[in-house]
Amino acid sequence: MELKQKIEQFIKNKNVCVIATCSENKPRASTVNYVPVGFTLYVVTSSKSTKYKNIKENPNISVAIDNQGRACLQAEGIVKILKGLQAKQARKFYSQKRDISHHKPELVDTILKINLKKIMFSEYLKEGLKVYRIEV
Repeated sequence: MELKQKIEQFIKNKNVCVIATCSENKPRASTVNYVPVGFTLYVVTSSKSTKYKNIKENPNISVAIDNQGRACLQAEGIVKILKGLQAKQARKFYSQKRDISHHKPELVDTILKINLKKIMFSEYLKEGLKVYRIEV
């Protein structure tokens, strides 16, 4: 399997990641559920959350996805807060993959589109640690 396909499959097989945002030199890490499409992650959040406020100020983001010590991914990316028709379409797509109906509406009133750019993927193999870097 080609490296990009392997990494894409890793992202697809998980649904939880940690995203790190920053505002006024104060970092914030948040665990979130996501729905992937290739190297793009869709995340729902509240427009009242700290991550939302940070993203409005600074759209640069870090993402970490772990596979319980067998592999992990760390990435840099850019976040877009979706609005209008894009948000409506993304929310519909997200809702087909993850049930958010049990959440209070104000906790999931915003959908984020995270485009991963620089990725470091690490695998823990019998022969030792293998680290790969790609840009997408």
